[in-house]
Parts: sequence; structure tokens; C-alpha cells
Amino acid sequence: MKKTIRILVVLLILLGAAFLIFRTPDTDRAEMITKYSNESSRFLDDGQGGKIHYRDEGNRDGPALLLIHGSNSLLQTWEPLVALLGNKYRMISLDLYGHGLTGPSPTGAYDAETNIASAVKVLDAIGVDKAYWVGNSRGGWIAWRAGLSVPERTSGLILIDASGAQVEQAGKPYLGARLAQSWLGQLLLPEITPRFLVKSSLEDSYAQPERLTEKMVDRYWELLRFPGNRQATLDRGKTDREPEKWNEVGSLNMPVLVLWGEQDTVIPPSHANAFESRIPGSTLITYADAGHLPMEETPHQVARDIDAWIQGVTAEASVPNQN
Repeated sequence: MKKTIRILVVLLILLGAAFLIFRTPDTDRAEMITKYSNESSRFLDDGQGGKIHYRDEGNRDGPALLLIHGSNSLLQTWEPLVALLGNKYRMISLDLYGHGLTGPSPTGAYDAETNIASAVKVLDAIGVDKAYWVGNSRGGWIAWRAGLSVPERTSGLILIDASGAQVEQAGKPYLGARLAQSWLGQLLLPEITPRFLVKSSLEDSYAQPERLTEKMVDRYWELLRFPGNRQATLDRGKTDREPEKWNEVGSLNMPVLVLWGEQDTVIPPSHANAFESRIPGSTLITYADAGHLPMEETPHQVARDIDAWIQGVTAEASVPNQN
């Protein structure tokens, strides 16, 4: 009995020492806001005790694009597209709850409707009635869910490697997501988030990891550790994704563009085909040299295709109805 107690004490000491050695504390809120906001950054009071970080950039007179990032991402994922399309389009991006400089949801909710409501609050704050909702991964799920719940606020949908399709071929979540789903991750991730874990997860999302810069890895790593974001990541993973909503996706009644990286292993291209086949009139474009984040890997191709598609939608809408 005494031997067992001694062993347990030694194990506890070793675990405590490991925790002290490997612990990665939260980053400093004020420092992160200074480092990762820019002259376009605004912080919108959400009326519930939180502040939504958003940017309103580009051509204020052009069509509005509402840019919605994916899980464990941040609004900076859209910076390449903002630079490429901002001369023609109004580019509106936001950090979703539990991400970037917005921080955790004050109500603890991370469901689709909560995220849609936060995006609509941003549109209301800047006086935009309708926008093209552009979403990547989980942000794509939020975008098509917005097409169902607030169609009056959507000019169209652009789904980039979007989640939510109910198909047989499952993807392979990146390393961080797999760990977050385990009991060990639930225990450790709020306090221990090594940089190599973030880098490995990003490499899993890229077709060509050499395109990933150390500066980008630092940004993802530091903002994941923004106060409250790591716990929000675990809480978000427990949110009901309402898979039954997939049965309604065919009722979307607005223009839809589906963009996909052919080397995406997180959400395979078969999901792109499912969106195209289910949504009447949708357009699918794939990229041979991109993975899960085409807007970061191949931004020039993505920007070109978004621009051409919106121009086509606009031209079609301007043609008088002959019926």
C-alpha cells in the first residue's frame, strides 16, 4: 500500500513538473490587439458583454463580400483576397466567437444561429443590407446556413471547402482537431498548446506546406492563446452541428459558387460534388494545387474566379425577364 502511494506521489510530481515545463499561458489581450489589429479594425459591442472584432475594407461603393473564416482560424486568413479584390469590392471580415481578437462567446454559445447573428450585427453596424457570404470550412457551413435562415441578407454564397455536407466519405481532421476530440486533449489543450501542434495542423491543411510562413504560424499560435479562445475551441467542438439541415440545402434560392482544393484531406472533394449536385444552379471550381485553405494557398486563382463569377451573376441579373 505504501509503495503504491509513493508511486502515485512520484507520478503526480512528474505530471506537475511536466505541466510547468510545457505549459503555454494565454497571450496578453492588450498586446495581441495592438499587434494583430490594423487601421480598419473595429470592435463592435454585441449587447451581451462581448466585442466582435471586424474589418470593413476595400471599395465602399462595390458589391459587399462578407468573409467568414473556419474553425481555429481568424479574419487574417482573408488578407490575400482583401488585397486582390479590395479595389472593386467592399471586403468585410470578422473574427467569430472563440477566435482571433473577438474572444469567447459571452453566452457560451457557438451554434450556427449565434454566429449568423453576430455577422448580421456587423452588417447592421456598417449599414450593409446584403452581401455575398464567403465562408471557408466551418465558415462555409455558417454561410450556407445563413442562406437558409437569413436569405434576405445574402446576395449569394461562396463556399470554400465548406463543411456540413452529409456524405459517406469522411475527412481526416488536422492534428489539433483530432487531439481536441480526445479526452487527453480536453484535459491539456486549455493550458498546453505547443507551437509545433499549430504548425503541424496548418501543414495538414496545405497541399504545399512550404507556402506556410513562420509569421503565419506565429499568428495562428498566438491568437489561439488569446484569453478564452482555447476553452472556446473545446466548447465549440461539443456544439450540435444539426446534420439534418443538410436536407434543406437544395432549397437555397440564391447564386452559389463552390470552390475546393483538390488536395483537401480535411474535407475531401467528394463533399464539393455533394454541394454542387444538391444546390440547383450552383457552380463548382476546383484547384489542383490547393488543400483546405485555397484562399491562402492560391489566392490569385480564387480572387479571379470570385470576380468572374460575381460579374456573371450581376450581368445575368441585369438581363430583363422575357417571361
